[in-house]
Amino acid sequence: MDIAKQNYPGGFYKLLRQLERRETPFQAPLSALPPVDVVLTDLFTPLPNPASTSPSLDDLPDHHIAHKWQALRAEFAGAPEIWALHALCIAILRRRDPPQEARIWTEHGAELAADLPIRWLISAAATFADHGETIEQRLGGQGLQMLFHLIKLHDSERRLSGRPLDRGLPRIKGKELDDLGFGMSPYHLPHGDLDRHMLARLWRICENDLVLRPLGMKMLRMVMEDPRSIFGRIQRYKAPRKS
Repeated sequence: MDIAKQNYPGGFYKLLRQLERRETPFQAPLSALPPVDVVLTDLFTPLPNPASTSPSLDDLPDHHIAHKWQALRAEFAGAPEIWALHALCIAILRRRDPPQEARIWTEHGAELAADLPIRWLISAAATFADHGETIEQRLGGQGLQMLFHLIKLHDSERRLSGRPLDRGLPRIKGKELDDLGFGMSPYHLPHGDLDRHMLARLWRICENDLVLRPLGMKMLRMVMEDPRSIFGRIQRYKAPRKS
C-alpha cells in the first residue's frame, strides 16, 4: 500500500500511537474519588460555582487526577455533583489500568440516563464497551458508541450541504450514480431492512442487561424520535409496509 495515498497519513500505526497517548493513566486516580461506601444520593445536589480563585495545582504533574477533577467541577458547576463524579469515573476508566472503584451506573443508571447531556451518554457507552462486566454491557456499549459516532460523522459532513438535517437530499433522475466504497451494493432505501435490524438487535442487547438498560433505552429512543439524523431522513424514501 502506498503510504502517501492512505486516508490517514501514517496508517494504523500512527492512529494507535495517538490513542495510546490518550490512554496514559492518571496519577493518584483514587485521591479524587469519594469513599467506596459513599451514599450516592447525597451527590445529587448542585455543585457550587467555582470560586474566583481555584487552588493552585502547579506543583502537581500534568497527569495528576486533580487537574481533571478541577476542570470537571468547573464544567458541571450548577449541575448535580454526581454528573461530575460520573465524568471523572469515565475519564479514569478510559485510561490504562483503571481502579475498579469507579462505577456508579448500577445504583443510579435511570437518573443519569434521564438527564445527562448526550456527550456524556456517549462517553458512558464507550466506557461500558471497554469495562462492562457482562457480554451485553460490552456489546451494547460498543454498539451504542459506534452508532452515535457514525451518525455524528455522517451528519456533520451532510450538514455542509446547508440543507436542514430533517430533510432528505433531492433525488437525481437520469444521472448515473457513483459506486459505494469497497465494492458494496447500495442499500435499497424503499424496502431494505438494514436500519431496522441494526436498531432492533442493539435494543435487544441493551434490554437484556439491567445495568446497561437505562442508557441503551435512552439513546435508542433518541434515534427513534429525532428526525435530524440519517435514521430519520431515510424514512422519506421508505415504501409503506403492510401491518
